[in-house]
Amino acid sequence: MLRLTFHSRCPQSISRFTFKNEITMNKLLLLIFLLPSLLLSQNISNLKMKSYDGKKFFMKNNLNNDATIVLFWATWCLPCKKEFTEIQKLQKKYPDKNIKVITISKDTPRSLAKVKSFVKSHSYKFTYLIDPSGEVCSKLLINAVPHSFLVDKNGKVFYSHSGYRKGDEAELERELLKYWKKPQKEKS
Repeated sequence: MLRLTFHSRCPQSISRFTFKNEITMNKLLLLIFLLPSLLLSQNISNLKMKSYDGKKFFMKNNLNNDATIVLFWATWCLPCKKEFTEIQKLQKKYPDKNIKVITISKDTPRSLAKVKSFVKSHSYKFTYLIDPSGEVCSKLLINAVPHSFLVDKNGKVFYSHSGYRKGDEAELERELLKYWKKPQKEKS
């Protein structure tokens, strides 16, 4: 029997959580290790959303690019803003490639005005979408921002990364280069 005990700072409130058998623990570990592969098998081509200015957006109509980068972000997220700057540099580094950047804001309905203000005050060549209800993020298992996807022309996610630290954009660039080197038939 495996026993896990979680303690809070207050000694009066001690909670215990016990796994009755190892099978439950094995299932939990399996789920933890399979979650990243579940993200990579997702297809986002059927997503229908709204842009920050209220226009309808159909993902399937926006995937015919050399690369599509999808960034989940929020106006209060400083690492997201740093990632935006680096992604724009990546776009400029490959002027011969059509790199489309689609951002999806997790801002709540109360802070949507901040999204509009952010878009107007920055000159990123990105498409800005909103997910104020969190429905899309929930469907795609996005729990934290920033989170980035690389998506092929069919809408299949082939790279997923959570968080942002300086240098993460180099990993994303390596994944793009690997994708661009693949023969055309392997990309579909």
